[in-house]
Amino acid sequence: MAVLPIACATPARTHYLRDLNYEEVLNARPAPELKLKPGDEVAIQVFSVDPDLAAPFNAGAGLSAGGALEASLSSDYLVDARGNIDFPVLGEIPVEGKTLTEVKKEIAGEISRKGYILEPVVKVELNNFTVTVLGNTGQSVMDVEGNSINILQLIAKAGGIAGETADLRDVMVVRTENGQRKAYSINLQKKELFDSPVFYLQQNDVVYVKPRGSRLSSDGDVFLKWFSPAASALSTVAYILLWLSR
Repeated sequence: MAVLPIACATPARTHYLRDLNYEEVLNARPAPELKLKPGDEVAIQVFSVDPDLAAPFNAGAGLSAGGALEASLSSDYLVDARGNIDFPVLGEIPVEGKTLTEVKKEIAGEISRKGYILEPVVKVELNNFTVTVLGNTGQSVMDVEGNSINILQLIAKAGGIAGETADLRDVMVVRTENGQRKAYSINLQKKELFDSPVFYLQQNDVVYVKPRGSRLSSDGDVFLKWFSPAASALSTVAYILLWLSR
């Protein structure tokens, strides 16, 4: 009798989005563009109708046998502690707090303004977008492709949550911004999670899925596994003995 209420309550605590109704319409916010931070690594390529003009801006890149610039030979740049990258020809460029689109436009604008290439095409990508996952969904550092991922996608990619032992109502996301770390709580059972500032994850976020209450040891798990059938058998024997004694 003591174990029964716990067993009955468990399923209610393991459901995602419990208050989201069918046919209910919610405003869908687009994923915000990532902003660069110190320690980020970006790949930047410059293209031109004349490959020779773009070559100086692609350190380490070269020309193919046909004379076209090899797109696979991209150049990687680390955002230093001051928030800058050291870019060929243009020198130091401040990029901290800027989106990839803003960096792309700034580099293309500088190249064009200084007369190096009339209409350059610049491609900027983040190389090291990773998110750390801890707790009841396993422990791993996950690479993110496409520069966008939300917390539900991350959990699915990590293999899901052990719902019977995890607290879906208080998943912690630790984010580093402007040199400071801040912890957020997100409830995976409430539709309000779509409006959370950490629904869309950023590079270097840490997601911690907390255990729900005190988790049983292996001995405790074994006890619960055998307690119900043993109690049932003992009850049956006691009933038979009582019936025979009459």
